[in-house]
Amino acid sequence: MIELRHLYKSFGSHQALNDLSLKIGDHETICLIGAMGSGKSTLLKCLAGLEKPDSGDIIFSDGQKPRIGMIFQHFNLFPHLSVLHNLTLAPMTVLGLSAKEAEKVAMEQLESVGLAAKCMLFPRELSEGQQQRVAIARSLVMKPQILLLDEPLSALDPIAVGEVADVLRKLKKEMTLVMNTHKLNIAAELADKVVFLEKGHVCEEGTVEEVLVSPCNEATKRFLSYMKDLYYTIDSPHFDRPELNARIEQYCNRFGLGGQAFRFVQLAVEEALNLIPLEKGLTFKLSKAEQQVRMIIEMTVADSGVSYLDGSSCRDDLSFSILQGLCDVLEERIENHCRILHMELDQERLLLK
Repeated sequence: MIELRHLYKSFGSHQALNDLSLKIGDHETICLIGAMGSGKSTLLKCLAGLEKPDSGDIIFSDGQKPRIGMIFQHFNLFPHLSVLHNLTLAPMTVLGLSAKEAEKVAMEQLESVGLAAKCMLFPRELSEGQQQRVAIARSLVMKPQILLLDEPLSALDPIAVGEVADVLRKLKKEMTLVMNTHKLNIAAELADKVVFLEKGHVCEEGTVEEVLVSPCNEATKRFLSYMKDLYYTIDSPHFDRPELNARIEQYCNRFGLGGQAFRFVQLAVEEALNLIPLEKGLTFKLSKAEQQVRMIIEMTVADSGVSYLDGSSCRDDLSFSILQGLCDVLEERIENHCRILHMELDQERLLLK
């Protein structure tokens, strides 16, 4: 058991941790969620001893600090060393193992993450998912009792996320994990406890059901709403289309949807925008339906009495026809003097099933 009591940590004028208290149980998997700057990474660094709190206490149940390993978002592998050498360096330098002993331990851990066959390659020869698994194996050779993971999945494509998640599922059974992540689906699967941080303080903590499904705190509700949906404001015909496309791709990747799916979503958005005059702007919202492969697009514009999804009066017949082929739901409604265009793409269209 580790107990954090009233931790404070500042960097200049920025209050990274603000009276933060938290208990971490043995063999418990804790997922830290929150916006950028909420204190998640600073909390992990304080636990790892990489940062020292300005005040407050970190208390270990038996009075001795356990062995702690840390996995970083950007792998931090030595590019000039082979995979095997990356893993043997610390055991030989810190633990005093012989080269033979260190190689034996390193190969065992590479085997555990499915990369024993890659031991003589260099990091640049591996995929990002493989590099992250090597980084995990490198930490495991030091036999940590607690493993800290700072956004271990954020830089990975959907396939790599699945590979690393498989390793985390195994590690969950073996040790205490404390992970900072924005991938709420992974948090929902792995976490024994979810902790929502805001402005360096624990706003809400509890089970997956309590925090991710039925949160009590208004700040938690706002954050989850933001994470669930993609919002984008278009204020002129000259808005940054590549940025919007990149945001759509990133959002689809969050749910493990491949390139085909997000290209269909991007195409539907592009054709819908061809039907709407953008001079007065609009608000764009992209959502994924719960428990099914269905993407929901909504565009909200000021109502001028013109219907944009009416085939008899639309601005661009070709765009309207393409949109009809992509979407199984095309609807318009009026709310608070705004016209809302509602479009849905289902699994059959997104995955060509």
